[in-house]
Amino acid sequence: MKEARLYPEDIPSDLCTHILYAFANLHGTSLQPQLTNDVNVYQGEKPLYPRIMKLKEKNPNLKILISCGGWGKAGEFEPLVGSESSRETFSKNVIEFCRKHGFDGIDLDWEFPGAEHRERFGLLTKTMHKMFKKEAKTSKKDRLLISLAVAAGKYLITQGYDVPVLCSNVDMINVMTYDLYGSWHNKIGHHSALFHRLGETGMERELNTNNSMFNWVEAGCPRNRLNIGIPGYGRAFTADGRDPLKAFGQSGGGSGSVSSPYLGESGLLTYFEICKKELKEGFKRYWHQQHQIPISFKDGTWIGYDDPDSVRNKCQYVKREGFGGAMVWTLDMDDFTGQFCRKSKQSSLNKFPLISAIKEEFELDELTTTSSTQSIEITTISLSNQTNLSDEMFSNASLSSSSSSSKFKLYYFFLFNLLTSSCLIGSTIHIVA
Repeated sequence: MKEARLYPEDIPSDLCTHILYAFANLHGTSLQPQLTNDVNVYQGEKPLYPRIMKLKEKNPNLKILISCGGWGKAGEFEPLVGSESSRETFSKNVIEFCRKHGFDGIDLDWEFPGAEHRERFGLLTKTMHKMFKKEAKTSKKDRLLISLAVAAGKYLITQGYDVPVLCSNVDMINVMTYDLYGSWHNKIGHHSALFHRLGETGMERELNTNNSMFNWVEAGCPRNRLNIGIPGYGRAFTADGRDPLKAFGQSGGGSGSVSSPYLGESGLLTYFEICKKELKEGFKRYWHQQHQIPISFKDGTWIGYDDPDSVRNKCQYVKREGFGGAMVWTLDMDDFTGQFCRKSKQSSLNKFPLISAIKEEFELDELTTTSSTQSIEITTISLSNQTNLSDEMFSNASLSSSSSSSKFKLYYFFLFNLLTSSCLIGSTIHIVA
C-alpha cells in the first residue's frame, strides 16, 4: 500500500545513530541479499543498498548494519557455530559482504539459541570480534560493528546466552522488550510495559521492560552495552467491561477482532493505525500510571501500545539507569509521513513522532540520575575485567547512575530495521529504532 511504503530517501539522515537493515539471508556460512531489489534494479526501482548508503553522505557519523536471522530462522545459525572453522569462515564472509556493500557491521537476530548453543554462540562473537579487529588494522578502516537482538526473559537468557562473553565481544545488545504479552498468553496484558503493576505475582511480575533489562544486568552485562526495545506497534485483545484499566489479567484475550492490512497479522496494529483509530474511529486513549504506558480502547477492543509520552518516559529511564540507548522496531510502523497522527489540517506535520520523541529526549543536555521510585535489588557488577572494545562511546559512557547529576553523553544508538521484505523500511534506533 502506497501510504505505508517507506523508502530510504524518506529517512532523515540524522534521525538515528544506527540503522539496521533487515534482512539478509543466511546461506550456510555466507550472507546473501534477500530481495532482488536489494542490489538490482527491480520494476523500475533502483537498488536499495546503494540508496540507504546515501544517507551516510549527508551524515558521515551514521552507521548502517546488515541484520540476519529473525523469527523462525533459528536453525540457520546452527551451521555458523558448529566449529571454529565455520565461525572463522562466517566471519570472513561477513567482512567481504559488508565491505562490498558498504555496511558498517552486522546484527545477529537469533530467536533463540538453546542450551546446546550457549557456549558456541559466545565463541562466534569472540571469533568475529577478533577477525573484525584484525581486518580493520590491515584495511585501515573502522572496525566492523557487532550487534545482537536478544530475548528479554530470564529463562531464555540463562539457557541460551553466555552473557559475560557476549557482552565482552559485541558493541550493542538490543533487548526485545516487547511482545511480552500476546494472544498466546490467554490473558490480557500490555506487551511493552515499563514497570510492573500492583497485584502482579510470579512470572507476570517479570513481564516488563525494567525487569527484562535487569535480567541482563544481573547476568553480568555492562549497562551501557544494553539498549531497551521499543515497539512501533500495538497488540490488541478483546476485553469485557467498559473500563480498560480494569481489564488487566482478564482471561481469554483473543486479538481484539482487529487486523492490520499492512502487517498481515491478527491483533497487531502499527502506531500510525492506532493514531487513525483514536482520531477518526472513536477509540479513546487511557494511561496506566503503574505500567507507565497507554492503552487505546473502544467497544471491547483493547490495544496496548507506545506513544510519544511513553517513549519519553522510557528514554528518561534509560538515562537514569545508565543503559546504552533505545531500539525501535520498526521505522515504517511510525507515522513517517505525519499524516495519520495529524489532529487537523491546520496542524503542522510531525513526521516520525515516536522516534522524534526519542531523539529529542536523548538530546536533552541535563541528566537527572535520581533513583527510580520502582527500584529493584541488584548485585553490583564489577566492570574492571570487561574487554575494552576500543570504541570511544563505550569507554566514555557512564557505567552507573550513582552520581546526583551529570551531563548526559550522547552515545545512544538509533537503530532502524529496514523491513524491505514487505516493501516497508522498518527501523531500529541506538537511538537503536
